[in-house]
Amino acid sequence: MPKRNLAEWYYQLEEDYDEQYLPASIRRQKLPKWPLHPEPEVVEQQDGNESFDFTYPASRFERTWLLESLGSFYYHRWIDDVLRIVKGGKEATVYLCQGAAAVDHKLVAAKVYRPRRIRNLKNDHLYREGRQDLDADGHPVIDDGRLHAMRKKTSYGMELLHTSWIEHEVAALKLLHAAGADVPKAYESDSNAILMTYIGDETLSAPTLNTIRLERDEAQPLFERVARNIEIMLAHGKVHGDLSAYNILYWDGEITLIDFPQVISPEENRSAFRIFERDVTRVCEYFSRQGVPTRPRRLAADLWTAYHYRMTPEVHPAMLDDQDEQDMAYWKSINHQS
Repeated sequence: MPKRNLAEWYYQLEEDYDEQYLPASIRRQKLPKWPLHPEPEVVEQQDGNESFDFTYPASRFERTWLLESLGSFYYHRWIDDVLRIVKGGKEATVYLCQGAAAVDHKLVAAKVYRPRRIRNLKNDHLYREGRQDLDADGHPVIDDGRLHAMRKKTSYGMELLHTSWIEHEVAALKLLHAAGADVPKAYESDSNAILMTYIGDETLSAPTLNTIRLERDEAQPLFERVARNIEIMLAHGKVHGDLSAYNILYWDGEITLIDFPQVISPEENRSAFRIFERDVTRVCEYFSRQGVPTRPRRLAADLWTAYHYRMTPEVHPAMLDDQDEQDMAYWKSINHQS
């Protein structure tokens, strides 16, 4: 992108909201401090039909991004207000919203993906392998022009890939929720956000399982519940792709699996079994610390073969690109033992 636009983008980021996630290549640039555009006195919804004011005290950049991402949810009466941040991350931020007439809950969660230009995802090509590209309505992209743009990774093509990434999460949530898995219900999606079930209450959001110390009598049945969810996913042709105690919510003794944009097919992805085995291993590592006896590789192999999926002995070479140290050690140990 042009240097001036890059600089303007950088200085509009709220320091504690976005700067920490900016790629180092952007942070290292010496950027002049141009004046920011003045904030308008009245902010209207994107289509200009109604104003959309909300309780959450967003910064200027964040407010603009929320208006663009959640404006259609407000206009179509899915939400009435944005109340606070639930969770921030490198890929998306989840906001607590007040539900409106179109939903059956007082509180709902809006997962708003970060702008594509400052998302810092590693190896997303690995998870795209074997997946059809989806449009904003969740339908496979068949237009040759769009497919060509995505293959060439033009600016337009990257936006289409960004949309496809989000729609795969929506499709997975809808499929697995209907199948009885412990996942949020996806109410609606737009070009950059998903509206779904909120877990928690008005003052406290459900923590992730990694922050919870379980008693042994509770840990065993919860482990079995997570394993059952993993099996439901396999039965419906899905592997989470990034499952661990960090992506499982805990509330009132119940668990909810979250964050599905990396979901893959066990039949179409060359690294599917090793990714699946990593998911199972990470879950087992948490429950082992809670006193539950686990055999992660045996469990992964048993579940996998129960559904007659092909077991590949190797890890696809792309797995070893740009991984963090923990993942690198894991994949190297797998290769050594294979």
